Amino acid sequence: MSKLFNTLQERYQVLSARKEQDEPGEEFLEDVSAFIVDARRAGARISDVDERSQLRAWMRFLANGVYDATGVYPDTSLQPLAEGQLTSRRAERDALGAKPTQPTWGWLLVGGAAVIIIAVGLAALSGVLLPPSVEEPTPTVAPTATPAVFASRVEVGESVSDAGRLEAVADTFCRGVPEIHAAFSLEDVRPDTLWRWEVQREGEVVASQPETPWGRENRQVIPILSDDEGVEPGRYELLIYVGERAAATHPFEVLSAAPRAFNLRMADVPEPPVEASARSEFDVGVRVIYLTYEYEGLCPGLELAHALYHEGEPIQENTGTWSGPPRGQTQVSFQALDDEPFPPGDYEARVTVAGEELERVNASIEGEQAMVRPAFSDLTIAQGVEPDGRPILTAPENRFDWNTRVLYAIFSYIGMDDGVRWAAVWTRNEEEVKRQEGFWDVDAFETRGTRWVVYYDESGRVLPGGNYSVILYIENVAQEVEEFSVRYYVP
Repeated sequence: MSKLFNTLQERYQVLSARKEQDEPGEEFLEDVSAFIVDARRAGARISDVDERSQLRAWMRFLANGVYDATGVYPDTSLQPLAEGQLTSRRAERDALGAKPTQPTWGWLLVGGAAVIIIAVGLAALSGVLLPPSVEEPTPTVAPTATPAVFASRVEVGESVSDAGRLEAVADTFCRGVPEIHAAFSLEDVRPDTLWRWEVQREGEVVASQPETPWGRENRQVIPILSDDEGVEPGRYELLIYVGERAAATHPFEVLSAAPRAFNLRMADVPEPPVEASARSEFDVGVRVIYLTYEYEGLCPGLELAHALYHEGEPIQENTGTWSGPPRGQTQVSFQALDDEPFPPGDYEARVTVAGEELERVNASIEGEQAMVRPAFSDLTIAQGVEPDGRPILTAPENRFDWNTRVLYAIFSYIGMDDGVRWAAVWTRNEEEVKRQEGFWDVDAFETRGTRWVVYYDESGRVLPGGNYSVILYIENVAQEVEEFSVRYYVP
């Protein structure tokens, strides 16, 4: 069994154990993907038929987990060997374990006599055919090929955690990054093997490490570039050498441009005019506003935010971590709540990176907005509610357990004005058990948003089992109905 196969077997056993523990997260998927890549490459060097079959089985088992998590099935085909190089340990054992058939004594005597006669004849011929000064050449034995060492799971990142793990892994870094680290493993390497690394920028070596013996740790995490004023921008390449052979190369880039957004434009259609506009005017009735802009200097991991303001007040914001290319064009959209049109007035969109505003653009919606009729929608039953109106602890098919003590009816509303009469009526087994009603207060709840009402037993006991419903009314007209049930207690 080869050392490379043993190394892959140990890595597979660790990953298999983590998979059985249902370990989630991108880190586990990255480790599985790295194993599959290394196992495929090992196919070019592992010739044993049984070991190659085992590698395929390991890869297929782990690939199923990748497919379940991402919907993409990775390539699990082994790299091919040259024709005729495949061997089988079973075949070798069979050949070594075969016993020769015992000859009879008669045949042994005949064979021995024949050997003596042939030997005498060859001795006589050698004196005639070969000159005295010519010696028979000594047969040479072909040297055994040494497996080539290669580097696997090569990554670069901005920092190292307290546990010694590479963080902020990327191949593109923002301008001014103070340091860059590298992490990699060497496969099928002996502890005393000499290795070194160097970093090149435009073909010139800018950082390196002299040859040093490889340690007992299979995974190395090392600093490769550092500058308090920021690593110099440019395209770099990390090269890892084992002896005089390059075991791996890994390109990466440090951007020369600072994060910048420009040519901002707002539109009510997905494809805005190419020309930038300081102010755009839209007709009333717009339900989606599109913000398009060009950018440069963006690197993975940057916090990017887009905000929409109406009459100077923020009404929408979306945030995320940048994972796209460092330069190009992008578009984001703002959707009006409840699919109602944006109200008339002045609007402004802002782009912020890492808490610093980069650019803003103005627009306006002109005209008179049609009167919006009061309405309730999106009624949900739950055992709790967040301050922003998100439900907590909903139940499948609205069937709640027997020990439920409190339930919330959470709903959205729009077009509510001062003095609008509304009510929430709770029933159990078609009999009214609670009524909440009043006149709408715009100062307290505004004209649109999310609100909730609550139902519980005033004595603090669990709610009795049965079939329940809650009905929302506006001016005595039913708007929303939601049915649910509470299980009866069974000792």
